[in-house]
Amino acid sequence: MPPSPTTPRWHRSRRTTTATFTLLAALVAAVPAVSSIEMATAPAASAAGWGPVHAGDFPDPSVLQWNGSYYAFATQNFAAASQTINIQESTSPDGVHWTQSNADALPQLPSWAEVGNTWSPSVAYDATANHFVMYYTATQASTGDQCIGVATAPATSPLGPYTDSSSAPAVCQNGIDVGDTVDNGNYGGSIDPDIFTDPSSGQSWLLWKSDGNHIALGQTSIWSVPLTSSLLPVAGANPILLLDDDQSWQGGVIEGPDMYFRPATGGGGTYYLFYSGGMFGTSTYGIGWATCSGPSGPCSDRTTSNPLLTTAAGMSGPGGPDVYTLPSGQPVTAFAAWQGSTIGYLSCGIRPMYLADLTFDTGNAPSTPSLTPDPGGGTSPAANPTCPGPPPPPPGYWQVASDGGVFTFGAAGFYGSTGSMRLNKPVVGLAPTPDHRGYWLVASDGGVFAFGDAGFYGSTGSIVLNKPVIGMIATLDGHGYWLIASDGGVFAYGDATFYGSAGSDNLAYPVTAAAPSFLGGGYWMADANGQVLPYGNAVFEGQPAFAPGGYRITGMTGTRSSNGYWLASANGNVAGFGDAAPYGSMYGQALNGPVVGITATPDGAGYWLQGSDGGIFTFGDAPFLGSMGGLPLNAPMVGIAST
Repeated sequence: MPPSPTTPRWHRSRRTTTATFTLLAALVAAVPAVSSIEMATAPAASAAGWGPVHAGDFPDPSVLQWNGSYYAFATQNFAAASQTINIQESTSPDGVHWTQSNADALPQLPSWAEVGNTWSPSVAYDATANHFVMYYTATQASTGDQCIGVATAPATSPLGPYTDSSSAPAVCQNGIDVGDTVDNGNYGGSIDPDIFTDPSSGQSWLLWKSDGNHIALGQTSIWSVPLTSSLLPVAGANPILLLDDDQSWQGGVIEGPDMYFRPATGGGGTYYLFYSGGMFGTSTYGIGWATCSGPSGPCSDRTTSNPLLTTAAGMSGPGGPDVYTLPSGQPVTAFAAWQGSTIGYLSCGIRPMYLADLTFDTGNAPSTPSLTPDPGGGTSPAANPTCPGPPPPPPGYWQVASDGGVFTFGAAGFYGSTGSMRLNKPVVGLAPTPDHRGYWLVASDGGVFAFGDAGFYGSTGSIVLNKPVIGMIATLDGHGYWLIASDGGVFAYGDATFYGSAGSDNLAYPVTAAAPSFLGGGYWMADANGQVLPYGNAVFEGQPAFAPGGYRITGMTGTRSSNGYWLASANGNVAGFGDAAPYGSMYGQALNGPVVGITATPDGAGYWLQGSDGGIFTFGDAPFLGSMGGLPLNAPMVGIAST
């Protein structure tokens, strides 16, 4: 629903946890690709410490048991374009000991899908057509939405290669009924497919998550639809809602569904729906469960307080569950988690596949499941592979003036400005897109101007605000942004998640600066007196005792790890907190104009300060690439952003 005209907040807009993959794939091009990794012969995992089944990154695993062997499929790897594997594979003779491969199960994507953003596969055998069917997620090139495609491989090749020659997705709840089989509402797209065959009826179903956190809808849900005997969606079928994100621990996101039927002695049984909840780039991501009357529901969420499985010794943020059965009959859950405590691909973290024995108590109805480390396999927790980190982009920065004039230096490209336009209110900030091929300008009334490849997702330009907007923050994937008001109110548009605001807190000092946290899972705001307000996964690392007069805070930027931040003052002072290193400041030096902004270099080993007169001051590894200092300006500078 739209924001209240008198309260500058947007309450239900959430960012997708999977839409960051396109950017991450590009940024992590320097991470070595995995090739034919044999499982290490380290001690087996124990309840005190989880261990991955092999050393490589293997997110969103899905396991197929076929003719006595096991085949696992996973989200693409994050490597250079020439080394990209769209769908990863791994094999096992017993479901416990796994060998990761360098083969690609889906080497070619269909015409409707963008390359470099493929994940969450599910594979099953189609007895009617005598071939294997793979459902997978990809980005629809024409809309930018996440959609579900379907590919096939010959019966002799469970590992593929799979081919998809379709001209449209099979399922995509984005309100566009063009070519796909399932009736659509506009739920932001569809991701995380799971094929489930009901053993009691033989009917197959497709489950998935609607990507409502990709748009302002915010709501994420799990759906199902019946499949034909050829494992294709029944034409014109209406998706059936199974579960919504209605529990506080889920953080507004449920995804990665997997249905499992547990037979009962004497007949019948219970349908369990396992799922992921939360933001995948955080330690609070976890696995929940629900019970259902069947694959068409209704379902009842049983995880009302804490996840069934969450961060433990050896792994962080588990998710993407998939249940299969060992030859002994023991059910096992495969899932992915950040290895150890290193979270995030930008921090050189990886998400290998882990295994858990799935057991059930007998004292409750329904029986409560438990997930414990599989005693039959796994490697002991180890340090992550050496990772050189992503190569930094060529340095550059944009200077923006209050009339919307944009000045570019270094690798920063010029895509347009409002310098020659008549504005209702002055421009107060600029935010670049992730690929640096565009940017947004925001005015104090919340009007948003998009240039280059920046998309327009909404604004407050026609809304009466309690207080003016002071800046904006773009989401990690560039499909949304937050507008920050001086009373601490937050507007979230596109796939930007609303994590909270101070709009109703009656702050003693106006908010004058804001910055995003690592992986876009939160944000900080700072008021003029130096009070720091964290939201989402943004961690409070400290603040100055006070910042009166010339120490008035005018800028903020975070470290690459999100374990620290710098605050810049009007007099050029820079204060660092957490792991923000002291690279220097302009404090005590004569300035032609007050400092109005700060932006860090890509590696976080330096920063630039922006003066209102156009002067640029560099510290750490920030190079001086030019400035408007000393040149005539039509309007004062109000901000800076870097490549």
